[in-house]
Amino acid sequence: MDASDTATGGGAPDLDLGFTLGLDLPFEETVAWAGEAGFDFVELLLDGPYARERIAGDAPAMQETLADAGVDVAVHLPFAIDPGSPFTPVREGVVAEFEAGMDLAADLGAELVVFHPSSDAWELGWTEGECREFVHAALDDLVPAAHGRGLTPCLENIVSTYYDATAFPELLERYPDASMTFDTSHALLAGLSGAEMATFCRVGTEDYDTIALGKRNLEELLAGVASATDAA
Repeated sequence: MDASDTATGGGAPDLDLGFTLGLDLPFEETVAWAGEAGFDFVELLLDGPYARERIAGDAPAMQETLADAGVDVAVHLPFAIDPGSPFTPVREGVVAEFEAGMDLAADLGAELVVFHPSSDAWELGWTEGECREFVHAALDDLVPAAHGRGLTPCLENIVSTYYDATAFPELLERYPDASMTFDTSHALLAGLSGAEMATFCRVGTEDYDTIALGKRNLEELLAGVASATDAA
């Protein structure tokens, strides 16, 4: 769900609706169905059958499919690799892969690129402060790299002690040119209740571009979004 466009002056928020294209779903047929069903966008995860190296040559045809269906695309960079690695060559390699994924996102006509500000550094070997600095070292490159390609970098809250939803205001203050993807399932696993998620949305509505919805507490969360837009 894209929260970048919100209604003003009361009423329900004006939200673009989309869904993540499952790795087992065929691109052309799924995008066509999304258009017919009234969805505004699909999110494409660059992993598995849709890994960047596998589909890079298909970008023109994929963009044409999206245009024909009247459907936009948001690109999610792979989350199984670690931009916050404590090992510099590994971290630099992930940054390079993410930047290549951003190139593909731009070729597909995406406006948003989503990725995790994560570090899987061994907690017995590295302090929390050090792990955050590893994340910062990657974001110092990735946030401007996204903007340089005409993309909005959307950092997604994750389930970790470094940058889960509770710590995201600090991260967004450090990177004011970044936006946020608020994942409700990740927030739930980090300990936030539906009411707390709604409060998060009310307070941070200017900072996020997408909301990834799970299956619980949706009414409470959407009420928070509506409250935020009513106050705009």
